[in-house]
Amino acid sequence: MLTVTGLQAGYGDSEVLHGVDLELREGEVAALLGRNGMGKTTTLHCICGLVRPRAGIIDFDGQSLQHLPEWRIARLGVGLVPEGRRIFPNLSVEENLRVAAAHHSEQAQPWTLERVHALFPRLRERRRHAGNQLSGGEQQMLAIGRALMTNPRLLVLDEATEGLAPLIRDEIWAVIEGLKAQGQSILIVDKNLGRLLPLADRYVLMEKGCVVSAGAADDLLRDHELQARYLGV
Repeated sequence: MLTVTGLQAGYGDSEVLHGVDLELREGEVAALLGRNGMGKTTTLHCICGLVRPRAGIIDFDGQSLQHLPEWRIARLGVGLVPEGRRIFPNLSVEENLRVAAAHHSEQAQPWTLERVHALFPRLRERRRHAGNQLSGGEQQMLAIGRALMTNPRLLVLDEATEGLAPLIRDEIWAVIEGLKAQGQSILIVDKNLGRLLPLADRYVLMEKGCVVSAGAADDLLRDHELQARYLGV
């Protein structure tokens, strides 16, 4: 579904990505890993059109993304849950969801307001509250629900559970596991290896803007030396 080849990108005179390669098949969960500042978010932003690559190819099911604006990429089926959530603070919870709605007739079970409410009952309870009145956990639920309302073929999550209370983290992980069981393709960044690696099918490990290791997530789960070298604090 997604193939990234030789991706280079940066900001101003600073080069951040130095030839990143990754791939994800339909229905898979891929974990993008690395310490802070290694280029994970920049990679995701290139895929979603928020950063224009300087070189490389991003192929999404036969469509080149590297020169497309972000709205075109979203319409092709890439939905982003950004780091920091970035919900619309002055819109209500329901308005945050409705503004992203995109129904696709070819989908057997498209994401609707009712389906998102079933996934996150708290959003139904707080549907008339403004986005800035929600807790951090509720905002993350809303950010995920908003991305699902675009009916994405690929769901991209940047720091899926960072800064959340343990109970909320558990709820988010349960939702992600449920999405995978439904066949949702997911590319995810998160630091919780204990939850992420058993869930993921494959991993891509980054160091200083380069991919230093990639393969089956089970292999990394067993390779404690590799984890310590590139992910240890």
